Amino acid sequence: MDRNLDAFLAVARAENLTQAAERLNLTQPSVTKRIANLEAELGSALFERHRRGMTLTPAGKLFYARAKRIESEYNQAREEVAAISAAGLSVLRVGAGPLYHLNYVAGLFKTLKLQFPNLRLELITDSTSRALPMLVEQKLDVYLGRMDSEIFGDELCFKYVTSVEHGIVLAPDDPYASLDKVDPALLSGYSWIIYTDDSEMERKIHGYYLPKEAISPTVDVRPTSFAAGLQLVSQGNFVMSAPLQLARVIEKEGLKIRPSLNGMPKRKTGIHLRKSSLQYPVIQSLLSFFNEVGPGIQR
Repeated sequence: MDRNLDAFLAVARAENLTQAAERLNLTQPSVTKRIANLEAELGSALFERHRRGMTLTPAGKLFYARAKRIESEYNQAREEVAAISAAGLSVLRVGAGPLYHLNYVAGLFKTLKLQFPNLRLELITDSTSRALPMLVEQKLDVYLGRMDSEIFGDELCFKYVTSVEHGIVLAPDDPYASLDKVDPALLSGYSWIIYTDDSEMERKIHGYYLPKEAISPTVDVRPTSFAAGLQLVSQGNFVMSAPLQLARVIEKEGLKIRPSLNGMPKRKTGIHLRKSSLQYPVIQSLLSFFNEVGPGIQR
């Protein structure tokens, strides 16, 4: 990619010339020169210089939106060419939500290592909202989790695997843990835990209380560790939203998960990946692993 454009993107993201130079492994004068060359070529200042850093001008913000698209297209083109000219990836970087990293990833990684002994595997457990931008930026190769149409770019595709319904995780001695189904309105005195930044689920939980005019739940904790959320439930006056498909994992921790009285809305989950990576053998094997539990690629 054009080195001036590369420098522009680094400075725009870091908002700091020193940090951008470090990321590019260049000197500050070299980065400054590349920015100056680009500004001269475009005939407009792209940054406002401040004592503590650099911020985009209105022209810079406009150019930044296009520059990110150019970067994405360039990276996808490289990936498509590599898929044709090489055997595949040497490292597979997988992001996964709790349903997938607790229920599927171990079997998936075992299968892939048997097929590709030299393949290195990396796993990041994170939320959809943070993982999908990483997928577009090629910091991840695959994300396994819920579908989010709001950040579903044209360069990505989705393979449906299963629909998830959330239940309520309770301590084993909680009086409501013995019920077959729990009315969320009964839990108005509890503090809620929601894994990462699941704003959609948070809205669903609050919605249960409004019709009954009960006290709205307080989401006090948003851990990035699913295990930490379970530990909190076991220690204090907390309840947690979690997929019902994780019942075995939750019960191993000595906790109980119960469906809500009227049921939570089901959400699609599956495999998110870049269209440009579909030709890689390791990606094809990953898709084959999930074929028995889901249909084909959906756009």
